[in-house]
Amino acid sequence: MGTIRALAQAIDAKDPYTRGHSGRVNRYSVIIGRHIGLSEEDLRNIHVASLLHDVGKIGVDDSILKKPGALTPEEFSVMKSHTVLGATIMEPIGQMKRIIPGLRSHHERMNGKGYPDSLKGEEIPLMARIIAVADTFDAMTTQRPYQQAMSFEAASARINELKKVALDERVVEAFNRAYEAGELTDKEQATENPTEAATA
Repeated sequence: MGTIRALAQAIDAKDPYTRGHSGRVNRYSVIIGRHIGLSEEDLRNIHVASLLHDVGKIGVDDSILKKPGALTPEEFSVMKSHTVLGATIMEPIGQMKRIIPGLRSHHERMNGKGYPDSLKGEEIPLMARIIAVADTFDAMTTQRPYQQAMSFEAASARINELKKVALDERVVEAFNRAYEAGELTDKEQATENPTEAATA
């Protein structure tokens, strides 16, 4: 896990605008998974997958990754490739096969308009649907040169607006329970193990 956390930090270091992103998505994902009622094994898998969900950005050129403004359609197409790159990087590692759906499919959308495979509804692995909510929430609440950070309250409302269209209703309801319990804070560290996020 030390190596995995170091790799996640290396990924975030490539993009100065999203520093700490992997750790926050990790924490949110595990908390949401707890509120869904995932088994300990599934929590361990989502723990690793959420830390490494953006590992494919290692293969994205810095001129695109660090661009301080909106991407052109061509640049966005390159950026989207990080999902497939991440899955490809981890595929040869036997112990990582269980987390690949989280890496490849966390930008899929319930209405089938996501990427890279245009999966729809239940076709999207649950692991990826959980990371999608955590990833979206962190993106909304992070300050970037081209986007003002939303308050947690506003971002939570927006997450619920995206329910069924982009985000899974069951996962959003688990997100709501965690949010109402005060568990979704802005702590930036990645949790040491899947049980810590539920008790921190």
